[in-house]
Amino acid sequence: MRRRVLSGLATLALAAGVGLAVPQAAHAVSNVSVSSTTVAAGDTFTISFNGTADFDIAGAGENFYAGSSTLGRLPDFTTIESCTGNTAPCTSVFGVAQRVPLGDLAAGGAFSGTLTLRVNPATPAGSFVLGYQLYGDTGGEATVYEQTITVTVAPPPTADLAVGVTAQPHLGILTPYLTYTLTANNTGPGAVTSATVTAALPSGASATRLSAGCTTGTGTGTVTCTYGAIANGTSAAKSFRVPLHLLSLGHVTVTGTRTASTPADPNPANDTDSATCTVISVLLTTCP
Repeated sequence: MRRRVLSGLATLALAAGVGLAVPQAAHAVSNVSVSSTTVAAGDTFTISFNGTADFDIAGAGENFYAGSSTLGRLPDFTTIESCTGNTAPCTSVFGVAQRVPLGDLAAGGAFSGTLTLRVNPATPAGSFVLGYQLYGDTGGEATVYEQTITVTVAPPPTADLAVGVTAQPHLGILTPYLTYTLTANNTGPGAVTSATVTAALPSGASATRLSAGCTTGTGTGTVTCTYGAIANGTSAAKSFRVPLHLLSLGHVTVTGTRTASTPADPNPANDTDSATCTVISVLLTTCP
């Protein structure tokens, strides 16, 4: 005959956060499986169980624990997402177990269900051994620890920012100039929260009529533009003018470079772009 664990001992063990372990006692669960033995913080995993009660158990429930854990007790780092086979809401027990209530079970009575747990997003990387126990008002079976589950930390989000530079001439005898536009295109997968693109001007060139968020220093030969949030798949553009004069003849090249962005940019290959205008005179200029 299988040995029953006394209710008082089980309660003390639960309250102390220690899994029940009675070597002579058999456990009633015939099968426990998990959807994955590796789960990322913030994701879910599902425990499936079934079995047959060894004896009459009033107020039965299937309890799940974290043994040999670097993460603490199971309710410390998981929340109940959903469950099946339960006769009452699934809940935490004594702060040490996640429980699926099964109601009153008669000896030989079959039970089954699932419990889906979500690992809290802030959980650090670690591991635990999943323990399970059929437990009721008058006692329970021995706790069994079998499968090791590893919690991983998802890599930080990234957002690839591609820089584009275009130019357009505005000619005339009085105030000829070139307009350069710096475009920050977020190709994802995350959202950009902030970015900075710096444009290098030709030697001796200056910038005027800068968009909001762009600055230039006297004699620096650069324009620095800051961008706010840019959603995945969208872009933001800022522009400025480069005035032309008789000494501007030839090639006028502006190069834009991503100098900062948050979150991290995974692809430096598209961080720089250039646009070159060919100035033949203040009345004749070609741009790409």
